[in-house]
Amino acid sequence: MDKLLDPILRQPLSDALYVQLRAKIISGELKPGERLPSERVLSEESGVNRGAVREAIKRLQQAGLVAVK
Repeated sequence: MDKLLDPILRQPLSDALYVQLRAKIISGELKPGERLPSERVLSEESGVNRGAVREAIKRLQQAGLVAVK
């Protein structure tokens, strides 16, 4: 018998934020060259700590989706 539902997996907050920001970049909602909000603003808006924000931004940088100056 096939399963009705897939297992619900917990994921780190940085992963969830990475997925959201990546989707906004790919969809064009965040334009090339546009500055991301500050760590503080991203933290407040997403409800995650600044460490998770830094990790998400680091992953975006490694994926070539953002440049950190």
